[in-house]
Amino acid sequence: MRSRTLLFIAAALIICCAITIAHATPIVGVLVKTFLSSGSTNEEIMLHVRVPLPPTDGEDQDGDWTAKLYTSGPTTIAVQDVVFAPGGHTGWHSHPGILLSSVISGSMEWYDSQCNKHVYKPGDSLTENTQTHYVRTLGTDNVHFMVTYVLAKGQPWRIDQPAPACAAALGLD
Repeated sequence: MRSRTLLFIAAALIICCAITIAHATPIVGVLVKTFLSSGSTNEEIMLHVRVPLPPTDGEDQDGDWTAKLYTSGPTTIAVQDVVFAPGGHTGWHSHPGILLSSVISGSMEWYDSQCNKHVYKPGDSLTENTQTHYVRTLGTDNVHFMVTYVLAKGQPWRIDQPAPACAAALGLD
């Protein structure tokens, strides 16, 4: 009885994986996708910084800038250099962690799982998390951006996802 149950579970997992792969959208037009650095820490990360802000334009500023980063176990931090050709796109995907990105050149459209569009240009930065999203180039120039990943050690950089229902109407499938 136990072996039948295990066989059934294994078959179900294989079918689910095959369906997910069949519905995943491909990456198109990537020219460069190079990891510049990657390293792991076995300790938890517990950082909290507070920076007093100086007055600006002659006005007093009583605020502080703060940032927090906490992880609960071994963590991988990696930096990737990415260039997409005109017409290129990432396909629908997610990440099992936090990403910090900055656009170096070119412009790109970033879509969330409800197909809400955000445009990013050189000098813009964005953050991503576990939410399904899609990125495509905008215009006739390559798009060059840098990505810093903060992931649980051993997790993949990217997880392909099927296109949401709203994608077909926008040609994002």
